[in-house]
Parts: sequence; structure tokens; C-alpha cells
Amino acid sequence: MENYTIGENFTLPSLGKVYDKEVNPNIKLRSMTVEEEMKRLSPSERPYKNLCEIIDDCLVEKPGISTYDMCLGDYQFLLHKLRIVTYGGEYETILMCPYCGCSNERKVNLEDLEVNQYSDDLSKYLEFDLPKSKDHIKLRMQTPRILDEIAVRSKDKKKSPGSGESVFLLTIQFLIAEVNGERLGSYEKEKYVRKLHAMDANYILKVAEKINDKVGLDTGIEDTCGVCGADYKSSFRITAEFFGPSIDI
Repeated sequence: MENYTIGENFTLPSLGKVYDKEVNPNIKLRSMTVEEEMKRLSPSERPYKNLCEIIDDCLVEKPGISTYDMCLGDYQFLLHKLRIVTYGGEYETILMCPYCGCSNERKVNLEDLEVNQYSDDLSKYLEFDLPKSKDHIKLRMQTPRILDEIAVRSKDKKKSPGSGESVFLLTIQFLIAEVNGERLGSYEKEKYVRKLHAMDANYILKVAEKINDKVGLDTGIEDTCGVCGADYKSSFRITAEFFGPSIDI
């Protein structure tokens, strides 16, 4: 049987410069097979882990780090590229107009999404002083592994009241790498975050959002509403069409 899987070369948006270990940003990605699709459809309490294992399997040239431990910008980039090399770039989606609330069916090309590559000014978002406490904070970039861990640990609270932690608390805990040059243990970090001024906590979360915007795909899609005629920018949404595109027969 002829091998119809294809491979394409890409460069990670981070350029491999945001990791503590050496990472090759030049990767080659092959298209998915039924084996990977079966894994994607398998139920899991850690959905990011499932998708990252699929991406790792489809990486022909390994970067030296699992997708599970990549920054979200690199992970999202690879996820979109995997879709493109498997099903193509054309993607049918529904964009919501923020002005009139009407939905607009659109076909977009995933290859047209702009990529924000690493730049040296990212460093100012990774280390800074908090506005209230003046503590010097060093942040870590969010990864798929971290998002899974937050989801699992917060879900425990729903199963057994008092056994889990809030997403809000966990997110800040995982974001903080160092406080005033010191790496805190899990107990000390939780205690520190619980006593943190609300303005400082908000500052950390907003800076983390900026970090995620600095590296990776720009998933904003510009459109004109077919109902009210307003120009707007809509956030990209992953629907069933992403890994199961419709066909015309």
C-alpha cells in the first residue's frame, strides 16, 4: 500500500529560546493516520496530554522536548500545522459578530494566520516587580502539562468538597517560578499566593496573557458581519470541523 502521509517543515514560534534546555526549532511534521485519530477520540481526563502525544508521534524530526512541555504558543502552532498537513488549510467555522450578535458562516485558510515569533522584549514579561508588594516575580510560561494539571486538581473539588483547589489559585501558583530570587515549595507558594494582594494577583494573570500573545499564532480573524455590516475581529474557535472537516460529494 502506498504511503500517503506527507511531511512538511516548520519553525517553532519560540525559536526554541524560551526553554531551559536546548530545543531545535526546526521540525518536520507528518500527517495523521487512523492510529493517531483513534488516540484523539479516546476519552481522557488529560486531553492536552492526548493531543501532545499525537503531535509527538507525528514529529518526524524531534525538537528535543515533548509538545506537552512546550509553551502554549508552540503547542497551538503545532496543533494547527498538524491539521493543515492532514486535512489542508481550509476551515469552515462560525464567527459571532460582537455588535449585533449574529453568526456568520465563513471559510478561512489556517495558513493565513499570522505567527508571532520570539523577540528579545519577551524578557520584560517574564521578570518584573509587583505593583503593591514590590516583590520581584519570575514567571514560567504556561504549558499543556500545566493546563491539564490545573484542570485535574480543580476537578477533584467537585468530586469531594474540600479536596480540590480553585482554578484561580492554581493558575497563579503554577505561573510563579520564583519570588525575590527564591524557588518556593508547593506549600510555601500556596501560602504566599493566598495572602497576595488582589491587584498583584491580577497583574500576574494579565502579564501571563501578554506572554501568550507574544509567541505563537495570532488567532484573531477579521471579518465583516453579513447582517449589520460592521467590521470586527473574532477569536478563533476549534469545532468538530477542525479534525473532521465536511466534504462535498
